[in-house]
Amino acid sequence: MHIPIALRQEILTHLDACLPQEGCGLLGGKEDRCERFLAIPNELHSPNGFRMDAQAQLQAFLQMEDLGLDLLAFFHSHPRGPQVPSATDVAEFAYPGVVSLICVPDNKNWIVRGFDIRSDQVMEISLIWEK
Repeated sequence: MHIPIALRQEILTHLDACLPQEGCGLLGGKEDRCERFLAIPNELHSPNGFRMDAQAQLQAFLQMEDLGLDLLAFFHSHPRGPQVPSATDVAEFAYPGVVSLICVPDNKNWIVRGFDIRSDQVMEISLIWEK
């Protein structure tokens, strides 16, 4: 998956603002190239879990449709780790073929990893950061 560095920074700025709670959102684009970041409020307001606000998620889907973009990835943070999807993340993921990005703070930086989740199978995918 190709993600512009500027888009990565938008995601991480949003996640920084959400700390110490988990932050979440989605990425739209075409094929495997992300073009748009959309923040979604976390209804749980928790450092240990998230649930995207349904109305905001619907609005984001409609906005992507208006822009001719596909849903390419969901992202959320794990403020205390781990750097991989949790058992809950895997069990509740309902979008096979859409990437799940897990973002974990590491000192003043963030570790961002991408995963393809299908049923109970989790495979890490390559993330390519582009200028």
